[in-house]
Amino acid sequence: MEMIERYIYAVTHRLPQSQREEIAKELRGLIEDMLDERVGQNDRTIYEVESVLLELGDPVSLSEQYGGSRRFLIGPYLYNQYIAILKIVLMALGIAMSVVLAIEIIAEPYSIYNHLVRFISLVINSSTTAFAWITIGFAIAEYKGTRPKVGMWKPSDLAAVPKYQKEIKRREAITGIIFSILFLVFIIFSNHLVGFYVFEDNELDRIIPFFNSDVLSKYLPFIYIILGLGVLKEGLKLVIGKWTKKLATYNLLINAVTLALVAFIFSNDAVWNPYFMQDIAKITPQHEAYETIKTIWENSRVSVVTIYILILIVDTVSVFYKSFKS
Repeated sequence: MEMIERYIYAVTHRLPQSQREEIAKELRGLIEDMLDERVGQNDRTIYEVESVLLELGDPVSLSEQYGGSRRFLIGPYLYNQYIAILKIVLMALGIAMSVVLAIEIIAEPYSIYNHLVRFISLVINSSTTAFAWITIGFAIAEYKGTRPKVGMWKPSDLAAVPKYQKEIKRREAITGIIFSILFLVFIIFSNHLVGFYVFEDNELDRIIPFFNSDVLSKYLPFIYIILGLGVLKEGLKLVIGKWTKKLATYNLLINAVTLALVAFIFSNDAVWNPYFMQDIAKITPQHEAYETIKTIWENSRVSVVTIYILILIVDTVSVFYKSFKS
């Protein structure tokens, strides 16, 4: 019966993935036994099913019992999602910082010690910041009533089990978080590595940066907000776990704010390296290649924002399509 499956889903979908199948099987067997005791081989009506589910109690409380010990800052209802997102973000930071370290060592192999010291410092600072903000966000969600009130539910209020095509794959959200952090780590901590790479005799000679680091550093608070919004968007996918109209609305709002911040930052000419073309002219003769680079560079401000607009439009439309799809 559909209501039984909805109840089982309400209990298990916030438990660790490794426990869900076993607990669902156990719970399904328990409900069947309780129904057999009540009605035997007779036809089961919706009233008997509701009676059994009410006897078992609020699915949130039952999920907590299966989940084990109670936590208080982040309650059991959100704890597994909190740990999952925390692990993903910290892992993504580790990967991003390691990539940055590898590129810095290749670019400046004689400063390995300085690179390692900076790497350790950045990992500690960024991990601490990420841990703090994620914990604060989930704590606010916990105390603002994200958790349903125990004892205020009825079986008829149980959410439907999402169809396969409406389920959000964890790898999709995880990939989004990793790439968001990887990209923004370069912008925040190593924007001097984002540029035109000049090679001589098959060895890296120098990097002509795209950005003006001094000006870009003034926008760091806004860049941190962009990073936070990106993680929030993917985190909502993990927490909600299925494509819904509410998720599509959240996604639209986050994309709109993100786009406004990106346009605000990168439409400012001062953010870009004012000596880029002068440096290019020193290594590239005044011919077709130089003119091509010059044209691309002159249109880069508009291009960055335009490409980002297209990406966010595709993302927004895609999420709404999945959410409204039957």
